[in-house]
Amino acid sequence: MNKDNLPKLNGLTLLLVDDDPAIIRSLGRSLRGLGATVRSAGSIKEAELSLVSYQPDIVLSDLQLKDGDGLQLVTNYLNRVPNGHFYLITGHGSVKNAVESIRIGVKDYFQKPVDPIELAQRLIQDLPNSGETKQLLGAYLLFQDPLMEQALAELPQIASSLQTVLIQGESGTGKELIARAVHELSPVAEGPFVAINCGAIPESLLEDELFGHEKGAFTGAQKMRKGHFEQADGGTLFLDEIGEMPLTFQVRLLRVLEDGIIQRVGSENSISINVRVIAATHRNLEKAVTSGLFRQDLLYRLNILPVELPPLRMRPADISLLATHFLQRSLQDMQRNPPWPTLDEESLTILAGYDWPGNVRELRNMMTRLAVRLPVEIKQVDCRWLTLLLPQASKAENPGQGTFIPTGTTLAEAEQILIDAALSQSNGNRIEAAKSLGMGERTLRRKLNNC
Repeated sequence: MNKDNLPKLNGLTLLLVDDDPAIIRSLGRSLRGLGATVRSAGSIKEAELSLVSYQPDIVLSDLQLKDGDGLQLVTNYLNRVPNGHFYLITGHGSVKNAVESIRIGVKDYFQKPVDPIELAQRLIQDLPNSGETKQLLGAYLLFQDPLMEQALAELPQIASSLQTVLIQGESGTGKELIARAVHELSPVAEGPFVAINCGAIPESLLEDELFGHEKGAFTGAQKMRKGHFEQADGGTLFLDEIGEMPLTFQVRLLRVLEDGIIQRVGSENSISINVRVIAATHRNLEKAVTSGLFRQDLLYRLNILPVELPPLRMRPADISLLATHFLQRSLQDMQRNPPWPTLDEESLTILAGYDWPGNVRELRNMMTRLAVRLPVEIKQVDCRWLTLLLPQASKAENPGQGTFIPTGTTLAEAEQILIDAALSQSNGNRIEAAKSLGMGERTLRRKLNNC
């Protein structure tokens, strides 16, 4: 089958239950290759523990497992995920029992060996209206928490428009991922996607970065240079951290958004551009307007299609999903062979109870550090590993004791631990965090952007 014609399972989450490691490995790899997010369990007990924190769209379970009958999982799963779909994998001798099991909530059964393409086609057929937004965004975003589903419910419709989008949310919540998803689902997806961090560029260089310059416009301008607006012509320009843009420059941006015309530095000629603008900020722009730090007319022009991203601490169902995803991705990047280590239930509980001041970025970085430290023989990650990687948790229990940095931590990791601690202590206020760290806010911003 042509690769372009393969069924797409983007956005679907699946729990694969089988005590045969070969099936877990081969079928899991095939389903991941089709876009699904797959977690696995080798027994009834492992599956039940997984379902405490993981609410997959689909459970695919062997009928005969080493510690019981796969049917034992049906009621537990459907009570947790009423709209879920439970399928059985059976041997030839147990087909009759599998057919009868449909009466208690099993959607259907598949005989071994399972063809992953046929399985995927059946899943798509059975789930045409289940989580449409989630499935559509699955190629770009990973989530299962109802709060995140609600926040992104209108994103496909937003993407189909070419109006300006304003994405607001704390640092590390994935605003650029949302912007890229909007671009990829939009009518200008074939055009360029150009991103610029407005807070990382000195005010003196902002005009040149956005609008470009002509040859000889200033000392050192040896040739003409197109700015980001021209580079994004026919596509999308992502203005990250728009709330950091100097007030004096905001009126110029407003004029460009209104007229669709720019002028390069050193030129008197006007250039028409066709650009879809997406802006993002961690600041509350309405408060910034009240404080005189942001123009109200520019806010009105940007906030045509708003998207508000909840912080990770308000998305508990996503924490275990993302933690597992980032851990597996890091191990894969390290060329470690599956099956990869899993996080035990106590570890997932610790992760769910942490405040995550750095949001998804902090979780991703922590899982990367965990992957690097895990010995090859480890099959399951227990809470002892997380204690070393979440020093802020110990700090919360022992106020005034400072920040713990484990022996063996690299300089880069220690720096990230101190940055995370400073952000946590300042409740996410980067100015205060930078001051406590003895660095400028711009330096802190650059380090966060490079995480």
